[in-house]
Amino acid sequence: MSGRKANGNEITLEWEAEEAERFRRPRRPVEVRRRAGWRQALGIGARVLLAAAALGVLAGGGYFAYQLVMRGRPFRLAGAEAVEVVNNLHVPMEAVQERFAEDAQRSVFRIPLEERRRSLEEIPWVESAVVQRALPGRLRVYLRERAPVAFLRQGSSLWLVDGQGAILPVPEGATYQFPVLTGLPEALAPEERRQRLGLYLEFVADLDREAKGYSAQISELDLRDPDDLRATVTEPDGAVQLHFGRDRYQEKFETYLQHRSVWQKSGETVRAVDLRYRGQIVLNPEIPAGKEKE
Repeated sequence: MSGRKANGNEITLEWEAEEAERFRRPRRPVEVRRRAGWRQALGIGARVLLAAAALGVLAGGGYFAYQLVMRGRPFRLAGAEAVEVVNNLHVPMEAVQERFAEDAQRSVFRIPLEERRRSLEEIPWVESAVVQRALPGRLRVYLRERAPVAFLRQGSSLWLVDGQGAILPVPEGATYQFPVLTGLPEALAPEERRQRLGLYLEFVADLDREAKGYSAQISELDLRDPDDLRATVTEPDGAVQLHFGRDRYQEKFETYLQHRSVWQKSGETVRAVDLRYRGQIVLNPEIPAGKEKE
């Protein structure tokens, strides 16, 4: 009996311990959750404050940086000497730099680059321009200059002209081996000028096919009549005008070369040769009306 009572007491004590443990269990999680919620709220608040402080610092730093680049001395264009020019063969450095005269002591970030580019392209020799900032306080200008293709006679003045019809002053000291173009008066519309220059370029390309280089013998080209290009060559006894029409220029010029020695040997004076007719050339022509042409 005593052994069983002892066992009963042990069972009772174990049951009571289990009950007590069961009733005590819910208290700890609740207490832990309350603590965790308080700490979590505190952590979120701290992070919000830190983020706000960081944004404030960034905003202040951004404003300071903005003021620095817009007004700070390191970013100001000191003057014309702070404008670097690249690829200017014929365009004077001064002609480029004077376009930036009003920008002296202005931040390079306040200079209207697109407006300056357009201003540079108004210079006769400039075909296109690119303007870039070269920090901290400089500008760099890249130029593409126009490429002349011929001399142009207008009245008593001699100019250069490029393939687009832009009329250019002849640079001092420059030498070119170009023919002189006539038949492009100042009053001619730009589009018509470009079309006639296109005829000239076609004429030169055909004469020089197969690297024959015949265009070097042409001293002058008259573009007044697009259907009859008239070229002048210089011979030992004087200038000769050749009527080419509007096609097969190299073939016609070789025909002229083949017959030239004949009349030179005969002593005949030739001042013009019409090469437009089929199977024949006409010396010193007065072109009859209705004659069949190539």
